[in-house]
Amino acid sequence: MGLKHRFDYESVTNKLRNSELHYLNSNFAGSLSIALVYPNLYSLGMSNLGYLTVHRLVSSIPNIGVERFFPALEVEKPLESPYYSFETGRPLGDFNIIMFSFSFEGDFDKIPGIFASLGLPVLAKNRNKYHPLLIAGGAAIASNPKALSLIFDIIIPGEAETTIVPLVESLHKDGFDKEKIASIKGIWVPSLSDNPPELNSCYDVNIQPAYSHIVSPYNAFGGAHCIEVMRGCPRVCSFCLARCIYAPPRPVKASVLEKWLNEHPDCKDLGLVAPSLFDHPEVEQIFSMLQERNIKIRNSSVKWEKLSENIIKALQKSGITGLTIAPETGSERLRKTMRKPMNENLFMERVKALFEHGFEHIKMYFVSCLPNEEIEDADATIDFINRVIKVAPSISSLSATFSVFIPKNHTPWQNESVFEQYEIKKRLRYLKDGLSKLGSFKANFESPQEVLRQAYLSKVGPELGEEYDKLAKEERSNRLFKKGQFQAINF
Repeated sequence: MGLKHRFDYESVTNKLRNSELHYLNSNFAGSLSIALVYPNLYSLGMSNLGYLTVHRLVSSIPNIGVERFFPALEVEKPLESPYYSFETGRPLGDFNIIMFSFSFEGDFDKIPGIFASLGLPVLAKNRNKYHPLLIAGGAAIASNPKALSLIFDIIIPGEAETTIVPLVESLHKDGFDKEKIASIKGIWVPSLSDNPPELNSCYDVNIQPAYSHIVSPYNAFGGAHCIEVMRGCPRVCSFCLARCIYAPPRPVKASVLEKWLNEHPDCKDLGLVAPSLFDHPEVEQIFSMLQERNIKIRNSSVKWEKLSENIIKALQKSGITGLTIAPETGSERLRKTMRKPMNENLFMERVKALFEHGFEHIKMYFVSCLPNEEIEDADATIDFINRVIKVAPSISSLSATFSVFIPKNHTPWQNESVFEQYEIKKRLRYLKDGLSKLGSFKANFESPQEVLRQAYLSKVGPELGEEYDKLAKEERSNRLFKKGQFQAINF
């Protein structure tokens, strides 16, 4: 099985590597070797600008070897152990440092499977100097760093641009000098302190915006280049994590984007990354610039009230025929409590205008089981969708996705409660039954079990380490990765 496993792995990695476009050179060998792990699909890792930024910054440090690792290269096909690096097929356990980038709390659950397959003790207290040093960072870490405090030697709740280079340089020069590492702003050494440092977003994104220095045709943007055009969000939604962990909002100037485009003349397809792209103060100028250069625009959800005539035309020219918008709820009462007001009549007019401009499909995002939500609020959402259907050319030109509210640390709603499982099932069933009366309207709903697991992971403390330690000891294979456990997103 070993030789076949190695051959199968190398055949897939060779295909993916040969398809990639690299703008910077990376060293695979050095006096200090780092495995950079994105604990989810390759396609998501190669679309994640946080992960790519860490790779780019580490690659810039002399005499440091860095390679990537993904526990799944293809959808629904988790890798079997033993594990090898993506670039050279080096055994993952041979690296001096294993650095994890966690974007979603759900990816914490990959830890037992990876550690068990490596024969690596989950708890930091059970490892010694012969084991790799373990580091964790990413948006999920900024949200709940204490969850992994018994597992990782170093935790980075801060932004990569201000922490990664001084951290790696210090490790390279002096080894794991805990006091010296802990003195770096934005770094937490849990063995020295019970509490992580305060979040401090201070990086000037106009010095160097986050971008994809490796472009893969298999990324979640359909092979497009990606660049962050705004970090943080200027809105005040009560549930929004991005607004809190990346405050203050920092837009990338149009002139800085223009300079980047001049340095990447082969970019003809560009994913614009921002929590609230259409709140960028120069969004129309950016769209005009891309339109003049005949660059196809990729974006995720849009703020419907920001869809000006110029932006709509630019989206049309990019060949975009469908948009995603987020009303969140049809209840005016709940919109007020979440601090996301809406003029419903204006919303209906804008939807109608989009279809009149030739857009073929609109997907709407809603959140169910919000704090203090009542059945009347669910009725309001059903009525709201019915109103949208009436202004659309056909019911098939609309769809909806329903997520379930999960309280996140740092947000105004961090202390709110998630509904019990039976309540979630009851509420989602009520919505399904109500929407079925509207005709063949297509709606997708989040799994109650996954919701409750995410809610647990978003609030759990250091005891998670003990839970994972037990799991890893019980199951020493990658079977801990269940079918469907790898998150997929669509743009």
